[in-house]
Amino acid sequence: MKKHKLPFLATSMLMGLIPLFVASATISLVAIFKMKSNLEEDVYLRLQAASTAVREYFEWDINEEILAVDEASLSFIDSYKNQDIELTLFIEDVRFITSIYKEDGERNIGTKSAEGIWETVRQGKDYYADGTVIGGEKYYVCYLPVYDESDDVVGMAFAGIPESIVGDNIASNTRTIVLVFVCVAVICVAAIVAVGLKIRKPIVRIAEYTRLLSSGSLSIDIANASSIKEISTLIDSAESLQSNLKNIISKVDDKTLRLYQNVKMIHSGIQTSNEATEGIVDAVNELSKGSVYIAESVQTTAASMQNVGESILSIAESAVTTEKEAQEIETISNEAKDDLTLLIDANKNTVMISEHVVTGIDEANEAIEHIRNAADAITNIASQTSMLALNASIEAARAGEAGAGFAVVAASIQSLAGESDRSAKEIQTIIGEIIEKSQNNVQLANQIKEAVDSEGNALATVSDSFDRVNDKIHITVETIHDISKEIDALNHDKEKVLEEVRSLSAVSETNTASCQETTASIEELRENIEMISSQTTDTNNVSEELKESVSYFKL
Repeated sequence: MKKHKLPFLATSMLMGLIPLFVASATISLVAIFKMKSNLEEDVYLRLQAASTAVREYFEWDINEEILAVDEASLSFIDSYKNQDIELTLFIEDVRFITSIYKEDGERNIGTKSAEGIWETVRQGKDYYADGTVIGGEKYYVCYLPVYDESDDVVGMAFAGIPESIVGDNIASNTRTIVLVFVCVAVICVAAIVAVGLKIRKPIVRIAEYTRLLSSGSLSIDIANASSIKEISTLIDSAESLQSNLKNIISKVDDKTLRLYQNVKMIHSGIQTSNEATEGIVDAVNELSKGSVYIAESVQTTAASMQNVGESILSIAESAVTTEKEAQEIETISNEAKDDLTLLIDANKNTVMISEHVVTGIDEANEAIEHIRNAADAITNIASQTSMLALNASIEAARAGEAGAGFAVVAASIQSLAGESDRSAKEIQTIIGEIIEKSQNNVQLANQIKEAVDSEGNALATVSDSFDRVNDKIHITVETIHDISKEIDALNHDKEKVLEEVRSLSAVSETNTASCQETTASIEELRENIEMISSQTTDTNNVSEELKESVSYFKL
C-alpha cells in the first residue's frame, strides 16, 4: 500500500512553523516567568520603602512617648492607599494603628499578627512573604523591626499589597506577551507561505517534465525561469539530461540492429555443430553402457563377497568373544562353587552355634528357677520375721516402760521384714519377666535353627545345580572352539575368491573409465556448444528487448 505523502507547501510550512512556534513559546514562557519575578521583586522593594517610612515616622513618637492614634497618624497611615499599599504599626505583635478595615467597617486595630512573624522580627530581622491572610484577604507583606532609644525592638512596621492586585498586573502583562507572540506568528506564517509558493511553482514544473520524460517523451520543453539559484541549476541539469538521452538513444538504436543480425548468423552455425556432436555422443554412450554393465556386475559380485567376508569375520569375532565369555563364565561358576562350599560350611557352624545358644538359654532358665526358689524362701523368712516382730511388740507393750527399748527394736525388725518382703516380691516379678523373655528366646532360637537347617538343604540343592551347570558350560566351550576352527578355514577360502574378483574388477573399471572419459569430453563439448547456443539465444533476446526499450523513447 502506497503511503500518503505531504505536499511541498505543507512540508515547508511545518519545517518553518514548528521551530518558530517552539522558539516563540519558549521565549514567551521565559518572558512571562522573568516578568513575574521582576514584578514581585518590584512589589517587595515598594513594600520595603513604605515600611521604612512607617518606621521612621513613628519611631520619633515612640522615643518622645507621644505615640497616639490621632488624625495626623491616621492621615499618614492612609497616605499610601492611592498606591494600593496598606500600612500598619505594631506594638510588639498587636496592631496599634492600621489602614486595613474589618468587614464591619472598623479599622483592624487590636488584632495580632500571624503566628511566627513577631518571633522573627523581634530578633532584628526583616520578614517578607506572600500569601499572608489579613482580614480574609491574601497579601504580599513586609515587616520591619521598630526600635526605641535603647535599640530594643518594641514593634513592627508593616506594608502590604493585596495579591489580587499583583495578580491582575501579572495577567495583564501575560496577555500582552501572548498577543505579541500571536502577531509575530501570523506574520511569519504569511512569509513562509509566500516563499513556499515561490519555490513550489518551478518544482511542480520540473516534476511534470520528469514524469513525461519517464513515459518516453524526449521532445518537450522545460523552459521555466526561477529566481532561486539551486532550482535554476536543477532546470539546466534537466535540459542537459534530455539532450544527452536523445544522443544515447540514437546510437543504441543503430548498434542494436547490427547486433541482432550478427547473433542470427552465429546461432545458425551453432545449431549445425550441435547436431553433429549429438551423433558422436550417442555412439560413445552405447559403448560406455556395455562397459558400465560389466563393471557394475563385477562390483556387485565383489561387494557381495565382501559382505560375506565381513559376515564371516563378524561370526569369527563373535565366536572368539563367546568362547572367552564362556571361559569366564566357567571360571566365575567355579568361584561361585567354592563360595557356595564356604557358605555351606558356615551354615553348619551356624547350626552348631544355634544349638549351643538353645542349650545356654535352657541352663540360664534353670539358674533363674533356683533364684526364684531363693526369693520364695526370702519371702517366707520375711513373713515369719514380721510375725515375730509383731509378737515382740505385743510383749514389749505388756512389759511397759521396761520393754520400751525392745519395742523399738521390734519395730525396726518389722520394718526390715516388710522391706525384705517387698524386695523379694520385686525379685520374683523380675524373674517372671526374665523367664518369659527367656522362653521367647528359646522359641526364636528354635526358629533360627529350623531356618538354618532349611538354608543348609537349599545350599546343598544349589551346589548340585552348579555342578550340572559347570558340566554344560565345559561342553559349550569345546563346541565354540570347534566352530572357531571351521570359520578360520572358511575365511581363508573367501580371501582367494575376493582376490580373483578384484583382478576382474580392475580390468572392467579400466575399460569403463576410458569410455567415461571419452563420453565426458564429448559431453563437455556438447555442453559448451549448448551453452554458446543458449548465450546466443539470450543475446538475441537481449537485442530484441533493447530494441523494444529504445523504441519506447520518441525522438
